[in-house]
Amino acid sequence: MFTIVKQYINKDGQLEKRLALLGTSMLFLVSTFCLTLFAPISAHAASTGTALSPAARISFTFDDSLASTYTTAEPTLATYGLTGTDYAITGCLGMTTVPNTCNANTDTPYMSVAQLQALQADGWEIGSHTVDHVCLVDSALTDPSDCANPTALTTAQVDAELANSKSALATDGINATDFSTPYGDFNNNVIAQIAKYYASMRQFKNASNNTNGYPYSDYYLQDVTVQETTNTVAGIEALINTAITNNQWLVLTFHDIETKPSKTPDNFQYGTAELASIAAYVQAKQAAGSIQSVHVDQGLVTSSTNMFANGNFSAGIADGWTTDSPANVTLDTGNNGSYPSPTDSIKFVATNKEIHLFSPKVAVTPGTTYVMKNFLNVASISALTSGEVGFYVDEYNANGQWVSGQWLKSENSSFVEDMNFTYKPSSPAVTSASLQVLVTANSGITAYLANSQMFPETSATVAAPTNLVTNATFTAGISDGWTTDDPTHITANTAGNGSPASPTDSISLQSGTTTANGHLFSPEVAVSSAHSYTLSSWLNLVKDTNAASGGEVAYYIDEYNSAGQWISGQYKTGIHAIGANTIGFTYTPSSASVAKASLQVIVVGNSGIQAYLDNVTWYQN
Repeated sequence: MFTIVKQYINKDGQLEKRLALLGTSMLFLVSTFCLTLFAPISAHAASTGTALSPAARISFTFDDSLASTYTTAEPTLATYGLTGTDYAITGCLGMTTVPNTCNANTDTPYMSVAQLQALQADGWEIGSHTVDHVCLVDSALTDPSDCANPTALTTAQVDAELANSKSALATDGINATDFSTPYGDFNNNVIAQIAKYYASMRQFKNASNNTNGYPYSDYYLQDVTVQETTNTVAGIEALINTAITNNQWLVLTFHDIETKPSKTPDNFQYGTAELASIAAYVQAKQAAGSIQSVHVDQGLVTSSTNMFANGNFSAGIADGWTTDSPANVTLDTGNNGSYPSPTDSIKFVATNKEIHLFSPKVAVTPGTTYVMKNFLNVASISALTSGEVGFYVDEYNANGQWVSGQWLKSENSSFVEDMNFTYKPSSPAVTSASLQVLVTANSGITAYLANSQMFPETSATVAAPTNLVTNATFTAGISDGWTTDDPTHITANTAGNGSPASPTDSISLQSGTTTANGHLFSPEVAVSSAHSYTLSSWLNLVKDTNAASGGEVAYYIDEYNSAGQWISGQYKTGIHAIGANTIGFTYTPSSASVAKASLQVIVVGNSGIQAYLDNVTWYQN
């Protein structure tokens, strides 16, 4: 074992010295660590945050805040420009060794709080998965294979699992707005409680109907639980193709990601290589514009616009809302509503005649499609064959005269859900519309309506990320801002040695026969300390005959102030392993003084290196 002083020259010719790591094996191990540490996210396409039109969507979700989500799943997805949603068990955070006392699995390590925070900082969504991973409905008596709690939870205990998880995450700087149920264990009462704290509930291990049709059902998000041997890569790809064909939202649920996963499905492990294959397939479909990769909070159909005044009913039945039965359609302030304003709702109590709540009239445009969302809790119903809560739209012309109506949706069972549906004016004569919510006579219904919303559907596509470097696939050779200080050994190559996506062109990186390092410099990129950035490249290290002496292809960032003066630099990672890989890492400017930055790719001198570089990307997170 020995120490080497490596010399790197920044773009302005200034000498940088860094201590190399010890020994060949240690070099490889630390390089691998750097890839994990510095490549948690790569080019995840930024979502608009809302899904305001039908489209194929996919979400990678991970349950339990397992350590492998941070150490393995994150860098695996990052290689393909993807991130996910992790549902955290707050009571198990910090159980980083095994065995431990987490109810979910005592033989698996969990993330630390710092790792969960880092996951969020790197672009992931963090949701809630309770405090203790207990069954919210069943018990060890009724479901001994899953449930650790000896008796069923009380309503107060369920509330504590929901509220305390949310507050614990908030203390750690995480605003969790989405929830997944342990073991998929829930009933109407549990959903009603979940709705007070969270915007959605993702189910678990659905037997069928495992994709979600637009505009979805926020508290009944269907998923596909991905398990080793049960779910092949080909099978998941087929589900992705179905989602694309039908403009559906496919939510995948993973647990432990391992290089050598258990072959027993109910150990809930899945292979790293298989996850990478699925991610590569999604990356290709997303690049083709066929599917959008979204977090759960991005997939929900939401809008900051509400065409209904007082849609959260904080002012009661007012601001244009009216009823024909004021004794049976009343304001309720008993916390029977939904997130983000659960306090207020409208209570319906059926009587011997049909009763109605009417929304304000709103101006509509023929040809435009609108989304309507209404949280509905049908707490009781006795007339199961005929009783229902119905949603109907009245349509009016420019003179305010009723011209037509549309029956859109109804619920005829005890159920708790978001009633989401679309509405389009029937004809060019329609200029305004009003929603009516009705409860049939003699139905025994008691129901609560909350957070009624209407907004126009728009084309909301996932924006393709902008690559901040030009000539990223080197079709123009070393030009367009790319430069080198060693044109003899660092050259444009057109012999088909590039990445699989564009193999013709690449940059050949060879070491010289002296100790002098060679450098390839990227164009300077405008950056801000308010943002982090993700860089990646395809690199095929063909040979490194002198790796024991410190040979590597290294990645370094030069930083410049607004006057163009070099002020600092960051060594990011060094590659020693033979083979072709996507190399990714994140970069955050060192200070507010940094206005521009440039990537330099370094070939250590006299190392016998031959490598090919291609497809360099630099994205703002």
